Amino acid sequence: MAGVPDRSGKRGAGANEPEYEVIGGGLVDDQPRVTSSSGGSEPPPAAVVKTALKLAWRDARNSLFSWWFWLGCCCAIAFAGGVAAAMVAWVQSLEGFDSDVLGATYVFMAGFLALAAAILGVICGFRHAWSSILVRFLAATIRGVVFAALSCVVLLIVGFNTGGPPALAGAAAVVIVLEVGLFGLMGGGARACFASTVPAGVLAGVVTMFLCLGNGALTLLLLAGTSEMGGASVPVNVERDDAGRITAYECVGSLHEVEVVHTERVAWLAASNPALLLGSIGAQFVPPDHVVGWMLAGLQYAADGPSREVPCLDGESSAGLAPPVPVAFAGFAGQAAFAALLTISGRWLEARRAGIS
Repeated sequence: MAGVPDRSGKRGAGANEPEYEVIGGGLVDDQPRVTSSSGGSEPPPAAVVKTALKLAWRDARNSLFSWWFWLGCCCAIAFAGGVAAAMVAWVQSLEGFDSDVLGATYVFMAGFLALAAAILGVICGFRHAWSSILVRFLAATIRGVVFAALSCVVLLIVGFNTGGPPALAGAAAVVIVLEVGLFGLMGGGARACFASTVPAGVLAGVVTMFLCLGNGALTLLLLAGTSEMGGASVPVNVERDDAGRITAYECVGSLHEVEVVHTERVAWLAASNPALLLGSIGAQFVPPDHVVGWMLAGLQYAADGPSREVPCLDGESSAGLAPPVPVAFAGFAGQAAFAALLTISGRWLEARRAGIS
C-alpha cells in the first residue's frame, strides 16, 4: 500500500491521519483459493480437441472464403485431367493401348489428383504454419475434405462416362484427404524451420519433389543393382486366387541357377509416392483385366520380391515366406515420418530462435 497526501479540507479528529489506497485497484485477492480436486491444471483432452477443432475450422474457413483456394482446387483438377489425357494420348500414339483408352484416362487422373493433393497440402500448410500442430493438421484435413469432395464428383462423372469402377473415386477421396493433411504438416514444418521464407520454401519444395517424383526415379535407378543369381526348384500343389496369383505351393527337386531381381530391396522407396500409393490401393477396385489394372498392382508385386516370378527360390515354399506387408501402409508410414521429422525440427528451431532473441 502507498500513502497519499492529507486532505486539507478534512476537519475534526484524525484530520492529519494519512489515507491509504490498495495497490492493484482491488485486483489482489488475499482470500484462500480452492484448488481443483483433479490435482492438475491441465485441461481435459476432450476440451483440448474441442478448442483445436474450433481454431482449425476458423483457420480453414479463411481458405474456404478465399477465391485463391477455389482457383487452386480447380487448377489442380484440370491439371490432373489434362496430364492424364495427354499421357494416355501419347501412349496410344505408340500403340500401347488396344482398347479402353478412356478407362485408362480415368485411372491415371485419379493418380495425378493424389499428386495435386500433396502439392496443395504443402502450399496451404506453408501459408498457415503459425498455429499448433494439432490445429494445423485438422485445418489441413478440412481443406482436404473439400478438395476430395470436388475431386470425387469429377472422377465419378468421368468414371460414369468411361465405364470405370466408381469405387476408385471413393478410394481416391480417402487418399486425397490424407495427402493434404500429411503434406500440410510437412509444409508447416518446413516453414517453421527458418525465419526467412526463401530457404523454408526451398526445403518444402525439395521434400515435395522427392516424395512426388524423386523417390520413384531413384527406385528405377536402383533396380538394376538388385539382379543376382539364385537357386530355383519346381513348385507343386500350386494354389491360386481368383486373379490367378499363386497363393500356396510346395517345392521339390534339385536347385538350378536362375537370375532373379530382388525388387523388394528398393520398392519401399517409392511407396511414399502419392500416385503410386493411390495405385496400390486402387488395385483392389480395378479389375485385373483392365488395360492399366496390372500397373496399379505393380508396386505391391515389387515389394513382395521375386517369389511371384520364381516361387521356389532356394527351396523355400510359401509356408516359409513372411506374409506380404501392404505397400500402402508403408507409404503412409513414410509420409508420416517425413511430416514428424519436419514438424519436430521446426518446433525445435523455432524455440531456439525465440531463446536467442
